[in-house]
Amino acid sequence: MTKTQSTRMNYYLAIDQGTHASRAILFDEYGDVLSGAVCDISLQRIDAQRVEQDATEILASVRQVVAEVVAGFDADSQIKACGIATQRSTMLAWNSAGEACSATLSWQDVRGSDLVDTLWLQQQMIQQISGLPLSPHYGASKLHWLQQHISDADAHLRLSPLVSYLLYHLLDTKPYVVDHCNAQRTQLFDINRLNWSDALCANFGVSSQQLPLCVPVRHAYGDLEQHGIAVTAVTGDQNAALCGMTTAQTEVALVNLGTGAFVLRHMDDYRVSQQQLSGIAVSSMSEVSYVREATINGAGSALTWLAERYGITGIEQQLPNWLKAVKTPEIFFNSVGGLGSPWWRADIDPHFIDEDTNTARSDDGARVVGVIESILFMVQSNLKLMQSESALSLLHVSGGLSKLDGLCQRLADLSGLCVIRSDDSEATARGAAWLAAGCPHGWHQHAEITQFRPQTDAALQQRYLHFLDYLERCLTHI
Repeated sequence: MTKTQSTRMNYYLAIDQGTHASRAILFDEYGDVLSGAVCDISLQRIDAQRVEQDATEILASVRQVVAEVVAGFDADSQIKACGIATQRSTMLAWNSAGEACSATLSWQDVRGSDLVDTLWLQQQMIQQISGLPLSPHYGASKLHWLQQHISDADAHLRLSPLVSYLLYHLLDTKPYVVDHCNAQRTQLFDINRLNWSDALCANFGVSSQQLPLCVPVRHAYGDLEQHGIAVTAVTGDQNAALCGMTTAQTEVALVNLGTGAFVLRHMDDYRVSQQQLSGIAVSSMSEVSYVREATINGAGSALTWLAERYGITGIEQQLPNWLKAVKTPEIFFNSVGGLGSPWWRADIDPHFIDEDTNTARSDDGARVVGVIESILFMVQSNLKLMQSESALSLLHVSGGLSKLDGLCQRLADLSGLCVIRSDDSEATARGAAWLAAGCPHGWHQHAEITQFRPQTDAALQQRYLHFLDYLERCLTHI
């Protein structure tokens, strides 16, 4: 069969529900993109701890993009299956009638910090069961907060990741379920038993009776209402991006650089790390594969913080030139959203290091490039930790910031590894569709790639060492 015989092909739909937009992308059975639609959604930053979205707006955006893509599909063959990827650690309360009883608490929301602070003595047990270091970014403390603060709470209240709410409204069967990847991100999930943990629910004060049924990533979820398309895979956005960018090679890591930054690699088997995350890559009724993950909270969000703090405009347009022209960036202590892996600290405010000695410059470019390098410094620290487990030979990059050549070259120079950037901007959608299609061979070989080979950059290495030294002193003395 050739690709010109389009009417005999199978097609696969992907829904990618992200922080700032919802997307629907249609792929053919060779993994090529046929069409797509996008709808922006709003994000409300109330204060340093509270970050919210509107569940009904998110749902409407998903319905809109799906309708646009399906309406524009005129081939005789059917859309065989659909895969869905969503924001992880994004939670809400809703009732059995499907009505949202709360705002949607973003993955960036840390209003549950006070509860997390009381659980440090249980940290090792919590991480052993969940695979996750103790953090208010995950869902458990948010679900506890919702359980305590929803005024009309009753026996029918549901506490769940966003994906459960979306599945209830999108599918004809109206299920109350959650996939293993999104379930794990609540920090209430036993990664070995693949179900809710009574011990974790008790520690966080969340009733397991209000949580959804846990099911595998690859699963018969039901059909999209009004479209009759079978949903056969549901997962988290970063898990899908890993599936969309690389095959299951343990020596290859994905560095996703979006609002936050994530470093992921496949693992041969499940192992707990005290400093990084252990997660589920893919699960089905018969098997489970695992992933090692690192989280950097301040990536694109750090640039937003910088623009607001210093009144810098036009960052996106000026960044490529600044990355070429700025030779001595300021060094930035990037704790925007709290320090993620491997430090896990939320008690130090973001600042430029020179501000401590009152020698900070007022150069916008030096500050912006300093923030970019701070992201890479934290990525590199996590790559070194991953390499202590087993060697890495290659980095794939994705996400909005990866479009910057100057950033990708610095990552190659700092890590000493070849960095590959694909021209496929839809890694998350591709991964979701690939899972829904049954994980066919060949889907990862289509896009044109740009390679960034490591070069010697002594000044960059020196700034990295300065950053690490300052970071160590901060963590020691605060």
